[in-house]
Amino acid sequence: MSDAVPTQARAPRLGEHLDQIRAGLHLDATGAAWLSELASFPLPVTPLVLPGPRRSAEILERLACPPEAVADAVATLPGPERDPERFFLLERCRARLLAGMGQPGLARGAWPQLPKSLGVPGGCFYLHLVLALFEDVRAEHRRLGVPDDVSWATLADLGRHVAIQRASTGRTGVDEPWWMTLHLRAILIEVGRLQYSTFRLGEGPESPLPWYDDAAAERLGEGLRPGDATLGIHIPAGEPLSPAACAQSLARAGELSAAIWPVATRRVATCCSWLLDDQLAGMLGPSSNIVAFQQRFVLVPGAVEGDHDVRTFVFRSMAPLDQLSATTSLQRAVLTHLRAGGHFLRRTGWVALDEEA
Repeated sequence: MSDAVPTQARAPRLGEHLDQIRAGLHLDATGAAWLSELASFPLPVTPLVLPGPRRSAEILERLACPPEAVADAVATLPGPERDPERFFLLERCRARLLAGMGQPGLARGAWPQLPKSLGVPGGCFYLHLVLALFEDVRAEHRRLGVPDDVSWATLADLGRHVAIQRASTGRTGVDEPWWMTLHLRAILIEVGRLQYSTFRLGEGPESPLPWYDDAAAERLGEGLRPGDATLGIHIPAGEPLSPAACAQSLARAGELSAAIWPVATRRVATCCSWLLDDQLAGMLGPSSNIVAFQQRFVLVPGAVEGDHDVRTFVFRSMAPLDQLSATTSLQRAVLTHLRAGGHFLRRTGWVALDEEA
């Protein structure tokens, strides 16, 4: 008879020693509260079984992770006996995400970076979380009818965010851990040049801000009112934002979303981004892909400050302006504007899905 202890039997024992786990993970008071919340989620029937080193490397390579990140993640794969604290945290994060599969609404703050003092193993935690949920998400994609090419492209967003983290910090990790939880709950897909999430207006952190007040939304009608189903448009780094690529993406996404996330009515797709700042039209000129992208949208009144978003996306750096250099037309325009004392805005816009079909 095997002497292996099933994960389901082992986790409650560890759960009785949260102080020890907190200490082993170097968590502060905020992290301790996060740990306690995670510990309240019951483990799923299917226990966590991480892929082995070879399979983990294959998955991470297919998800476009840089070679050095693949090597780090494989070398630090946690186990229930040798890494009980990290494995416990992995189990509970997986449990929380499985409980929220298909459901919007988990806030950014619910997915903090682990302390730098944990070194490479801590930096690799969210890569390990993707490995922990990989088969679950692939199965959910098949159940929803997500095409295989869309499924792989969606999960390969991991590689982008691992590359951003390395470019920004020189370390292996994921730059915005909360962002990958949308993929892991199967509420975001990547279709060609753009990504799309499903949510209802005015509900949860995915809902765009600014948005119309209730009276204005009611006048605009079905599809733009609080509680109405919509798609959120997201713009990953990568290929040029060409009009043809965007048109193809929007058309296919409208068809896929109706099948994957069926609702009675989904009239519009929304986008909340500094890329909709209409100041850019004067900086970049009418032939710009960004300007062409903006022209697809009806802009919602109001704005929020967008300097941080611009600098993060365009330069991957919050260094002083005199330390930044520009090599592209967009970088030159942004840097000139910021050095002159200007600011950028994050605007919200919407596009009618039936116009993109």
